[in-house]
Amino acid sequence: MKKWSITGVSVLTPEKSIGRASVVINGERIEGVVKGKSSQPVSVSLENTVLLPGLINGHDHLLGTYYPKIGNGPYENWLPWDNDLKSAPLYQERQQIENRDLYILGAYRNLVSGVATVSDHIPHFVAEPYYDLLPMKAIRNYSLAHSITSFALKWGEEIDKEYKKALDGDMPFVTHCSEGFDEETARDVITLDRKGGLGDHSVLVHGLAFSESDMKLIKQRGASVVWCADSNMYMYNETADVKMLLDMGINVCIGTDSPASGGLNLLYELKYDKALYEEIYGEELPDSTIVKMVTVNPAKAFRLKKAGQIAEGYRADLIAVTDRGGSPYSSVVNAEMKDIRLVVIDGRPVYADAEYSFVFDSLKVDYQRIRLGGTDKVIIGDPVGLLRRISRAVGFKKEFPFLPVSFDV
Repeated sequence: MKKWSITGVSVLTPEKSIGRASVVINGERIEGVVKGKSSQPVSVSLENTVLLPGLINGHDHLLGTYYPKIGNGPYENWLPWDNDLKSAPLYQERQQIENRDLYILGAYRNLVSGVATVSDHIPHFVAEPYYDLLPMKAIRNYSLAHSITSFALKWGEEIDKEYKKALDGDMPFVTHCSEGFDEETARDVITLDRKGGLGDHSVLVHGLAFSESDMKLIKQRGASVVWCADSNMYMYNETADVKMLLDMGINVCIGTDSPASGGLNLLYELKYDKALYEEIYGEELPDSTIVKMVTVNPAKAFRLKKAGQIAEGYRADLIAVTDRGGSPYSSVVNAEMKDIRLVVIDGRPVYADAEYSFVFDSLKVDYQRIRLGGTDKVIIGDPVGLLRRISRAVGFKKEFPFLPVSFDV
């Protein structure tokens, strides 16, 4: 692929902001960040935009992508919710759709909200047939357990063996942890530690029942936590004590969970989390902290090399969002889907306002023109065909607010 550049932007690295700068892209990598205009033959000028690393969604279940939410909580743990899910007519409707299309639907849900990379929590044998079909990236290298309790789904080998895989492969060990309030779930952190699964390669999702002593142990072991606030509040009417996690210096990321229980997309989640934090603690969660929870923090948690930042030699995973004035961090946290102006993954444009289609043409990237939420866009792949296949499968025109693409059945 040709060398090209994005110019005229406020670059959010995200550790600092660089005004009116250019990012030069060479292949899959960032060649450099320079002040002012770039002289590359292929260049896109994005005035009044903020450029930052492509977002990383710390927790999703792509196979579970559908709409609307299912459940009648609050629940004691995940199991009664899962029973309600499996017995719901909407679940039977979803079952008419091919797994391939559910995976692609989940990927587009992420992509149009500026997500370049997603942690898809599910066994490898389920997911691997579909990852090469997605328009954005799913993390491929991980070991896992569904959860810690005796009633966990059997998604991997014993916890100590899965953690050893993580150590040997320098990859994350991902598990739901302390997701609920029953006596056994409340002991998850202690159980996980006893079984040899708590360490600096551990990524613990949810953490509703974390005690202060649990968090101290998590900090001591160097594990990371993924906060899925909207899903937690929907299923349990409670969420993790994220203020204590942050105050202790624990590496915290943000995830959406699947739309069967979580919010519409990661952009929605950022705003929801900020509002919920203020409601619970009576103070603001800084926008700069929120942005790091979907960039540098998950890059660290999931052991993604040269990712989550804008710097020389890093992956050219980038998004441009409309500059709403004020701080560039607030422009990101307050962004709507229409504000995603350009998404670049591994140095290749994959989604953009239609006026930037010339970049796709210049770099010989195939795309489809779509109308998304009243805005003309270009995007790789075939989301229109996807929505038509899903509609045919369920027998009526199925529309999704997280992928509001105009289409005829």
